Amino acid sequence: MKLRLTTHPPDREEHNCLVLGFFSDERPPRGYCGLVDWRLNGMISREIRCAHIGGDFQEKVAIPKPARLNTQLIILFGCGSVASLSYNVIYDAAYEMANTVDALKFSDFSFDLPGEGRTILATSGMFEAMVAGFFDFFSGDVSKLGAMNICLVTAKERLPEIADGISQFNKNIRHHGAVDFSPMESNFAHLSQ
Repeated sequence: MKLRLTTHPPDREEHNCLVLGFFSDERPPRGYCGLVDWRLNGMISREIRCAHIGGDFQEKVAIPKPARLNTQLIILFGCGSVASLSYNVIYDAAYEMANTVDALKFSDFSFDLPGEGRTILATSGMFEAMVAGFFDFFSGDVSKLGAMNICLVTAKERLPEIADGISQFNKNIRHHGAVDFSPMESNFAHLSQ
């Protein structure tokens, strides 16, 4: 499983599948989901307002080939209430996101850290929980684990915390090199200077 990252907003990058968390108590959506909503001329907000979608935990909404975005598919993944977000909820969400992406036959997808910067949770812990959820799901099939190419969409100012999250993951999760963070290394070069 290879992990890379981009600090470009999700509307400026090409994605095969873009998985974004959204919450039942954020109206309109915020974070990268809010940015995508804006690029889609408020389509997500309208669907929330009409009660077609709500952000309940594990709710999934697929938006195929959205206009104004360079992605084949957006998956909005309900994360429940941002007020009750925890590392365990993030882990469970990541595990189910991986299950969803796998069922759709994607081996390359991008994701955000749901609620990043809007909760008391540390970005490093959120990252560790997400990657652990992905790893635990895909490690059930070694061929799938080896084929996965996953991209984190995050902001430049979060890079030191993401580097800490990689360290935490490597310390706490026995993956024997099955998770390859080397595609991320160039993003952290300036941090050691």
